[in-house]
Amino acid sequence: MRKPIALLSLLTLLVALAAAGEAGASRHATTFKYCTDPTFPPMELATASGAITGFDVDMAVKLAATWGGVAKPVKTAFPGLIPALNAKRCDAVISGIFVTPDRMKQAGVVSYMESHRVLIVKAGNPKGIHSPNGLKGKVVAVQAGTKYEEYLKALKAKLGFTLQSYPGDTDAVAQVLLGRADAVLTQDTSFAYQSKQHPGKIAIGFTFAAKDSFGIYYRKADASTLGQQIKDGVAKLKANGALVKIAKKYKVPVADVK
Repeated sequence: MRKPIALLSLLTLLVALAAAGEAGASRHATTFKYCTDPTFPPMELATASGAITGFDVDMAVKLAATWGGVAKPVKTAFPGLIPALNAKRCDAVISGIFVTPDRMKQAGVVSYMESHRVLIVKAGNPKGIHSPNGLKGKVVAVQAGTKYEEYLKALKAKLGFTLQSYPGDTDAVAQVLLGRADAVLTQDTSFAYQSKQHPGKIAIGFTFAAKDSFGIYYRKADASTLGQQIKDGVAKLKANGALVKIAKKYKVPVADVK
């Protein structure tokens, strides 16, 4: 009777190992869902077919791969990104979104990139906008729901100008191209993309000295699990040069990702 028992034990062991292997494979293939608003090229944008591409999309793929995951974007309007995260509609937020004290009260965050805010104007800067004070009496466009919109609302109360808010950054920049706005407050990453799309039509009127940081947000309850994976993953992508390669692909200043 020993042979059948030994054979049965061996079969049981093999089944257990196979199950463990399948579980491990399933675990490594975990889908990493991240909320993103594809209206801020080159960080994220939607193609004519609806596919979402951009710097953040490429980074998310590389990031998830550091722990064996597969990245999947979840289209979400910018003002609803953090609420969607905390409602568990996604695992993280990656959407060219700044690290701010208010957002850090709502979620954990890992910084992965820096940028400078800029005032984009028409080529030749016909309105002579060389500083924030130069916006007085002008028409200024900005993406709604952003830190920049908050800044401009406060500045408007001091200087006096017309503020126009739009759903996407590209929509805001379009107002300058169409002559409906004199300036757009956005980032150097956005200018890098827009100047390539509209060569010779726009310029930077003013670059702010202060830097802003883009962050990947996650639920505070996940700080020791996914939060740590994101932190380790970003460090790995910086160390192996992956972020620099993505920056070069999208014409983003390489210094912003180091």
